[in-house]
Amino acid sequence: MKVTIKDVARAANVSVGTASMALNDKKGVNSKTRERVRRIANELSYVPNYSARSLVTQKSDCIGLIVPEIINPYYSSIVEIMTKLTEKMGLMLLLGISYNKSRLEEEYIKMFRHRNVLGVVIVPMLSENPDTSHLRLLRSAKIPFVFCTERYANCDEPGAMCDFDQGEYEMIRYLLQKGVRDICFLTLDFKTSFTTMRMKGLERAFEEKGVEVDRNNIFYLDSPAFSGAYEITDQILRRKPKAIVTINDIMAIGILKRLVELRIRVPEDVWVAGFDDVLFAELAAKPLTTVKQPLWDICGKCMELLTYKIDHPHEEYPVKGEMTCFPAELIIRDSTA
Repeated sequence: MKVTIKDVARAANVSVGTASMALNDKKGVNSKTRERVRRIANELSYVPNYSARSLVTQKSDCIGLIVPEIINPYYSSIVEIMTKLTEKMGLMLLLGISYNKSRLEEEYIKMFRHRNVLGVVIVPMLSENPDTSHLRLLRSAKIPFVFCTERYANCDEPGAMCDFDQGEYEMIRYLLQKGVRDICFLTLDFKTSFTTMRMKGLERAFEEKGVEVDRNNIFYLDSPAFSGAYEITDQILRRKPKAIVTINDIMAIGILKRLVELRIRVPEDVWVAGFDDVLFAELAAKPLTTVKQPLWDICGKCMELLTYKIDHPHEEYPVKGEMTCFPAELIIRDSTA
């Protein structure tokens, strides 16, 4: 049977109100009573009924976070950073994993509404023109939300992201300056802000160097996964590239695996580069040249925006639809010469 706050109060020989104040660190309870109530609550394995408390206060101590997946360490890094940021604010993080499905994203948003979260951070699904009608559930409940790393095209809410244009430009410019011309680029087969920005960065670097982009060297996948990149490597190699650049490190590592199997040397025979600078990029058998996303800055800005919207519900800050872009950093490692 579930232990209630009444059980804790009875065991501690205090009123329910005193037990509640002690467990929520409110004033009006002396230190000895507070310690006794907390000790008994732990002994009884008491878990607060957040839903009931939220119905009374019309708010909780929680922030919701939705990410597309956590297998990719890029997303698990965002979860870790957001957890630490909310903890510093004295709040809890509720996590939802959408698996790039609108249905699941909607279910988590319903759960967040039920828990009366203070606000929500959304890392968008990786798909073209996804159904985002469920976001009305947050708007109708006046629960503020912001976007992290990308934004749904039909939404006006603010957020923060990496300057993918500048990051990809830095990568391609570096390769071109090294005399590499035959560059194959592996991206996604749909248009979003981050795919469009990356392509613009690539094209800008080529244009600056006076080199024409060979569209036959652009390859597309349905999702930015290890397996897809591994499987398409043989097809890419038919173009005889000097360098293969991918839009994330997981894809680059998939290509590295296939190159090892084919006994193709990196970087002697072909260069490989990724994007994100996840932990595996540095720990790979052949440490990966990549572009580092400033995730702490991005997540910190998201929380700053969300906090402002929570504290100032009637103010329009910042400009509708504004995405703050943070510069990326080119990281040179052993997978390029």
